[in-house]
Order: sequence, then C-alpha cells, then structure tokens
Amino acid sequence: MPWAPAAGGPDLAETVLNVTDTLVMVLDAQGCVLRFNRACECLSGLEAAQVVGRVLWPLLLDEHEQEEVAGSFLSGPFPNRREHAWRTVHGERRVILWSNAAVLDRQGRTALIIATGVDVTAEREAQAARLESEARFRTLFEQSADGLVLIDPHDPDVPWRIVDCNEAFCRMNGYGYEDLVGASIDLLHPYPMMAQEGPELLAWIREEQPVHGEGAHRHRDGRVFPIESASSLVMVGGRELVLGQDRDISERKRAEERLRQLAAQMTFDAQHDPLTGLPNRALLLDRLQLELRRVGRSTACVAVYFIDLDGFKRVNDMLGHAVGDELLREVAVRLQGCVRPSDTVARLGGDEFVVVVSDLNGREDAERVARRLQAALEPTVNLGGQPVDVQSSMGVALHPPDSSLPANLLRQADMAMYQAKREGRNGVRFFNSMLDVAAHSQMFTEVRLRRALQRQALQLHYQPQVDAETGALLGFEALVRWTDEELGAVSPTRFIPVAEESGLIVPLGQWVLNEACRQLAEWGPGVRVAVNVSALEVARDDFVAGVERALQRHGVGGEQLKLELTERLAVRDLHRAARHLSQLRDLGVRLSLDDFGTGQSSVSTLLKLPLDELKLDRSLITSLTDSPQAQRVVESLIGLARGLRLNVIVEGVETAGQLDLLRAMRCGVVQGYLTGRPAPPDTWADLIRTLRADRTPADGPPVASGGH
Repeated sequence: MPWAPAAGGPDLAETVLNVTDTLVMVLDAQGCVLRFNRACECLSGLEAAQVVGRVLWPLLLDEHEQEEVAGSFLSGPFPNRREHAWRTVHGERRVILWSNAAVLDRQGRTALIIATGVDVTAEREAQAARLESEARFRTLFEQSADGLVLIDPHDPDVPWRIVDCNEAFCRMNGYGYEDLVGASIDLLHPYPMMAQEGPELLAWIREEQPVHGEGAHRHRDGRVFPIESASSLVMVGGRELVLGQDRDISERKRAEERLRQLAAQMTFDAQHDPLTGLPNRALLLDRLQLELRRVGRSTACVAVYFIDLDGFKRVNDMLGHAVGDELLREVAVRLQGCVRPSDTVARLGGDEFVVVVSDLNGREDAERVARRLQAALEPTVNLGGQPVDVQSSMGVALHPPDSSLPANLLRQADMAMYQAKREGRNGVRFFNSMLDVAAHSQMFTEVRLRRALQRQALQLHYQPQVDAETGALLGFEALVRWTDEELGAVSPTRFIPVAEESGLIVPLGQWVLNEACRQLAEWGPGVRVAVNVSALEVARDDFVAGVERALQRHGVGGEQLKLELTERLAVRDLHRAARHLSQLRDLGVRLSLDDFGTGQSSVSTLLKLPLDELKLDRSLITSLTDSPQAQRVVESLIGLARGLRLNVIVEGVETAGQLDLLRAMRCGVVQGYLTGRPAPPDTWADLIRTLRADRTPADGPPVASGGH
C-alpha cells in the first residue's frame, strides 16, 4: 500500500525539503516567497519566517542586480538554468546555480516557480584562479625572450607533438607558428630523437625536473645550431605537458671557441720558439722528463744532442740578421727531417739547438744518430743569393749512464758541446765524468749549502713593490742571500738548482718560511710577506702542517702570509697542489702563481688552482719597450688575469719606459731595480713605520710578495 505519514506527523515533502542540502524555493508569479527550506536559511542567514510572503530580491541581492535576476527567474522559457550571487546577512557573496521550473494554471500561465539551487562559489573561485594563472602563464609565455614550447609527450600518433610555442621559439628556429603547432618536436632535431628516446627522457624529467642540458636544433634553412635547454612538467587543462625553455647559444659557443683558440695560441707561443716554431727550453725539459720516466722501466736509453752552429755570428755580421734568421729556420727544418716524429727538436735561443732521441740501444746507436744529424746540416744553404756552409759542434749525453735529471742531462750535453768547440769545432763529443768540473763544483756547493743551513748562515733581503700608477709602497719581496767563507757571495741562480736537485730545497724552504714569519712578527701587523715554495715542498704531505706551525710559532695570522708557486709546480703536481692549497686558503694564506708566462702552465691551470694573484716573469718585459709582440703578450696576460679577477704583479722593471707601458696596460703592482733594490730588513724599518702610520685600520695590510 502507498506510504503515508503517521497521523499528526510531518508531511513527507516538508521533511525532504528540510533535510536536503539543495537550496529549494517556491515563488509565486510576482516573485514572493512561498517556501524557503532549511538549506536556504543556512546559506543566507535568513529564517523562512522573515522571507515568506515577501519579494526575495531586495533581501539577497544588490540593487543593481535585482531587476535582472527577477526577470531571469520569472520569465520563461521553463525549465531554465540561471547563475547569480546571493548576499548573505553577513555581507558574504555566494554564487548559486539555479534550476527553475514553472507550475502552470489552467490558462497556461505561470502560477508557481520552483527553484532548486547549488552553491558553486568554491568551483567558481577555483575556476577564476585557474583562468588568472593561465593568463599570467600566457603573458610570460609570449613575452619571454627565450624560446618556450609546450609539448604533448603522450600523443599516440605524433611523437612529442608541439601544442603551443611563443614567437621567440618560432624566430629562433626559422618557422612560422602554424608550421610548428601540431608537428613533432623532432622536426627540429638532427635525428628522430624523441621517437627513439622519448620515454627515457620523460622518465628523467619526472624524476629530476627541471632538467638542464645542451643540444642542437636544425634551423629551417638546414643549419644545425647549439641550444641550451631546460625541461619540466606542467599541467594545462588537466593534461600533462612538457614545457621546454630553449636558448640559442651559438654566439656563446663562438666566444668560447675564440677563447680556447687564444688560450691554445698563448700556450703554444709560451712553449715554442717564435722564429722556428720549435719547442723552447721549458717544453724541451718537460718532454725530456717524460722520456726519462718512460725509459726508466726499460733497457733503452735516451740521447740528448746539444748543437751549436759554428760561425753563426759571422753570418749575422756579414749578411744581416734577416739572413741569419733564415739560416736558423733552415737548420730547424733539416734537423726535424732526419729524426722520427716522436723525437724532439728544440731551439734554446741564438744558434743553440737540442735534439732528444729515445729508444736507443746504446752509444753506438747514439753515434749513428749524431752522424746523421751532422750530415743533414752539411749541404750548402743558399741564402739571399749567397752560398753558406753550415758547420756545427755537437755534445751528446746519454741516460743511462749519465744523469737522470733533465736539466743536468742537458747541462752535460752542453758541457760536451763546449769540449767539441775547444777541440776544433765541427765535431761531436760525448760527455764523460772527466768533463764534469761543474758537477764537482755542484757537489761542493751542496756540501757548503748544507752546512750553511745547519748554522743558519743565510739571510733574507727585501725588495720593495710599489703601486704602478702612484709609486706608493705596497710591500716587499723577500730574497735569499748566501755569503760563504770559501765560495764568497753565491748567486741564488747557482745554489737554488743545487738545492732542488739535492733535496735541500725542503729544509731551505722551511728556513725561509720560519725566518719570514719571524720578521713579520718583528715588524708587527700591517705587512704581508710571501714565501716562494718549490714543487718538492708542496708535494709533501706535511707541508700544510708545517706552514701552520710556523705561523703559530711566531704569532702571525695566516692573512699576513702569501705563498708563491712556480708554474712548473702547477703543471707537475696539479691535483695534489690544489688539495694542499685549498687547505692553506682555509688558514687565510693568499696564493700567487709566480713566473707566469714562461710556458709551464695552461690557462686551464688558473681555473683549477685557488689563486689570488699572477706574477708575470721578468723575461716577458726585457724587450717590452721595443717589441710590439712582447707588448701584446703582456697586455693579453694582464687582461686574462683581470678577467679571472686575479691581482697582477710584474717583476724585473728596470726602466721608466717599461713602467710607462705597464701603467698604460693598467698593471697594478711593479717591482725591480727602477723602484728599489733588495736590502736587509733593517733598511726598511723606518719606511715600514711610516707606511703603517699613513694607513688607516680600514686599509688592511699592504700587499707584498716573497721568495727564495
């Protein structure tokens, strides 16, 4: 039987109206409220008793909205859907989606209007926020200077289909918008990359987004150009798309290539003789070192041939330097033509050449090579219409049995060459122990140096460094001086190589470091001194700890000390040096690359070591005032240092002309005989007191450099 309410119980329709979450209103044809359910009461804040029998619109709508909403509710056709905002009693506006139906009287006129509504405020706010976000995205998308592209990676028919792109992307690739949208992004790739690798790339983007990399695009005109790209996932309209941000880096790559070529040319120039293109002394010693290490594990030997042209000065004097240069180039060609590509032919300067030949079986093989080299030089050379006969004196040193040190082996070959000259020239002489007077002298020097270190009979002298522009004193370079009872005043160019070859360089370096710190403590704060360190010192595992102990012993802060590293060190022990130097930087010690420009290191070395300063070698400025090429080299090196944010010091400045050129090149600091000669520390005591008095605490310590 049909359901009926219990006697006296609520009407079923009334019950439903009061429990439903749907807004339900019944209006008459004039818009007066007949029913107003509980959901309407909760949303509006009005009770049914307040609205029944009254026109609804003034109660819930702003005045300018009432007429429009009334018309939409009361006029047909029915049923219809309308959306408008209610203003609650608390002033809050809620967006309601109404579904309206009409009950007609017998004449077909509207008698009642039944309106059911749903609160869609949250949905509309979310929709508005999404539209605003998409509008902002579109603005950024269109105005970006980078090429932006939206890609659908899920299209089953077109691999990685282009959904949208901006004008910059079109312009960069040479296509119109209509040519790109709908096409696969592989249109721009040199090969169908996305068709082959798309799934792996999508997984990578999902895992690590955004992902960055470099690649290449194929322009519409067929050329392939490099790009830098970033890819990430975005949701647009409920779809997962890939947003690509691409930038044409052709100009950057060209600049990098130009810089690489410049660096390569600078490295080549620093390691090769400009006249003949042959390796210079620095590169020769490097190659000789490599060969000696290699044959050390075999029974083969290495021969060093030191060749000096007999009578070359006469050619220059009689025929001129241009003809002499032509002769040197011809000699270089002839020597290279009679050795293997793996052998080395070098020019040390003037008319001195060195040939290094490896993998020989002994002296007999070395003699055959010597005869071949001399035979190559014998044919008459026609220079400027003048026939010139080339003769040479040649000295040969072998390892084994001669020295295993490159510089020493070269010296032994040089000694043998001079013996050949003394014996009548145009001959070949092999080194033997009877010739090694210099070796005995070196041994004696080593013994005396060891004794001087034990007795602390060395001194440090100091040479001022000045501001190139103003001439103001900035600090000093410390130089080791040694006067022996038997040898007299011994030049550092004599005893430093002995110390390096004998291993005394380590205790010598420790003495210099300790003495420099002691002098710093005596002078007090405000002066910075640097100490030159050798490759053997930096390679030691206890080097950093030794520096720290010296600082602590004399109460000197690390910021007062600077260490100068030779280019040879940077090349030979790069990784270990970088590790040790980073630890020194943690102590506050500043680091300088000494002798820069002598060809031992490349530009890449500057990027791998924690340096503060470059010190240009004195050899770079000896011909500065009369050599445009030397000026270009020095200016390039200063510019390179400035680009790497490194300070620059130029040593060996001896003339006002050199100083003027360095000022024009914006060199910061100079030193040399022009600005002050080395002197004992007491000489500078008054000047240091004046310097400290003139400086304010904010100025910090003056920059100074020091060495062996």
